[in-house]
Amino acid sequence: MPLKGKYAGRPFKEDLPAIGVSRLRASGAIRPDSDSVKISFGDLEREIKVTHRHFPNGGGWSFFACPTCASRVRTLRLYDGRVVCRHCDGLPYRCVAHDSTSRIERLRQALYGPNPAKMSRRRLEVALRRALLTERRKWL
Repeated sequence: MPLKGKYAGRPFKEDLPAIGVSRLRASGAIRPDSDSVKISFGDLEREIKVTHRHFPNGGGWSFFACPTCASRVRTLRLYDGRVVCRHCDGLPYRCVAHDSTSRIERLRQALYGPNPAKMSRRRLEVALRRALLTERRKWL
């Protein structure tokens, strides 16, 4: 079903090429003493700062520093020729853009339709209640 309204024609976060710091750390491209790393999205190659959180037991986490806002993030995406974090791209996730009324109808069909779903009835009822509450909050 094509999307209408403010989401029509816009990409979603999941549609953008992304690179995660975990993969680079696991592959050895980022070491615990690294200050920066070169990442490439096709022809675009950028030097990105890296920060680290060291633990007393000797382990640690690594983070990218977003080139736009300098936030510590685990994933960077390519959007409009820029490398940005999830805060800077301004795009929604795909799950946010779906119409809640169609979700309510699918849940009702799964509960009361001719072919009941394999999922437990209790979970479906809870999911339907939550969807109805979310829809009501929009009108308040």
